[in-house]
Amino acid sequence: MTLIGQASAAPSDQASASAASSAAKPGPLADQVRYAPFTLNHNESVSSNTARLVMQSDGNLVIYDEFNRARWASRTVGQGWTTRFQEDGNLVVYTRSGRAVWASHTAGHPGSRLVVQDDGNVVIYDGSRAIWASGTDH
Repeated sequence: MTLIGQASAAPSDQASASAASSAAKPGPLADQVRYAPFTLNHNESVSSNTARLVMQSDGNLVIYDEFNRARWASRTVGQGWTTRFQEDGNLVVYTRSGRAVWASHTAGHPGSRLVVQDDGNVVIYDGSRAIWASGTDH
C-alpha cells in the first residue's frame, strides 16, 4: 500500500499484478472508467463502490476508501488547482498558473484510460496493461 504523503505509485509490474487481481463487482458504482482528456476541478471526484478520487479545494489530489479514510495523496496542498488526465496518458496536477506539481509519469501512452476500480485501486491502463497504480486496493 502507498502511504499518504508519498506521491509515487506502485512500479508498473506491481501495478499489473495488483490491477489484474481486481474483478468488477456488479452495482451502480462498479469500476469507473475515464478517457482522456478528462479534468477534475476543486471538489470534483470519480467514485466506485470502494474508492473516490477527488481533487480537493486545498489543492491535494486524494484517494479515499469507502470509510472516507485517505489512502493516498499527491501532497500538493496549497499548490494544486486542477487535475488533468491528458491525451498522452499522463495524469497531472497543475497549479493555477499551469505549472505541473505532480504527475504519474505515464506520458507516451495515447488512448490510455483511468480506472477507479471497485477494489479501491486507481489504475491507468494502456490497452490491457497497467502502467500506473495507486496501490490502494484492499
